[in-house]
Parts: sequence; structure tokens; C-alpha cells
Amino acid sequence: MRQQLFEIAVSARLFIEPIWHEWHRALGSHPAIASRHTCGRSSLFLVEVLRHEGVAALWVSGVPRLSEQGPEIGPYGFYAGDRWESHAWVSCDAWIVDITADQFGADPVVVARAGDSRYSAGERDTTLPAHVAARRKAVDDLWPKWLAHRAASPST
Repeated sequence: MRQQLFEIAVSARLFIEPIWHEWHRALGSHPAIASRHTCGRSSLFLVEVLRHEGVAALWVSGVPRLSEQGPEIGPYGFYAGDRWESHAWVSCDAWIVDITADQFGADPVVVARAGDSRYSAGERDTTLPAHVAARRKAVDDLWPKWLAHRAASPST
């Protein structure tokens, strides 16, 4: 299962990488790492890709927050070695699949066992409703391009 998830994730990432540049240009940003600030949309896209391939997948996120015990940051999101970062990824049964972890210095595609200490899901998506709708629209707009890409790929 891990190898199948990895291959699908690599294919999805290779397809979406040029799209990240479009998303950044639309916002007037040019981060040094193209996956920066794309995890929500990219992970939702990956969920759709995995489901299309017959793999049950869920969108997951975590946003660091103040601890109830004091000013420390709560353990949610992706642990980047010295701090928790807001992040979104995909959960597939006993696996975590992440195609934007390189924004935090990890590998570009991560397929790790559920429970990997770098990942901690929040209780709910804390994104504003307008941003949730924009995330969904970005994936809906991208989906026909993905289907055309897959249809044109002889190896699929």
C-alpha cells in the first residue's frame, strides 16, 4: 500500500508543481519553495486523486495554538524540528500522505505511518469559510486538467 500511495502522490505532485507558481503569481508572492502556502489546496487535490484511484482518503489539518496551560504553542500541524507549523495533509487508513512537506525541510513527498510524530491533526478545520470555498474552487478548477493529463499519459 505504501508504494502505491507514494507513486500516486509523486504523480500528483509533478502535475501540481507548475500550478503552484500560478497560485503564487495570482497572490503576488514568489516564495523560494514553491509548495509554501499551498498545502490546503494541494492536499484536497490529492484526496480527489486518491479517491479517483479507488483509495479512501481524508483531508486533515492542524494549526498551532496557544496551550490552555500557558503561552506555549499547542502541538498541531507539522513539527518542523523546532516549532509547529500550520499544515494540511492526507490520511489514508494507516498512512499519512503529504506532497508539500518540503516547505518545512522534509522530503517533497512523504508517505509515513499514521502516528508519525511530525504530524498532529487539529480537532477541526479552523480556516475561514471563504477560504474553504476558495480551496474547493481551486481543486474543482484543476480537476478537468488532471483528468485530461491522465488521459494523455500513456503510462496510466
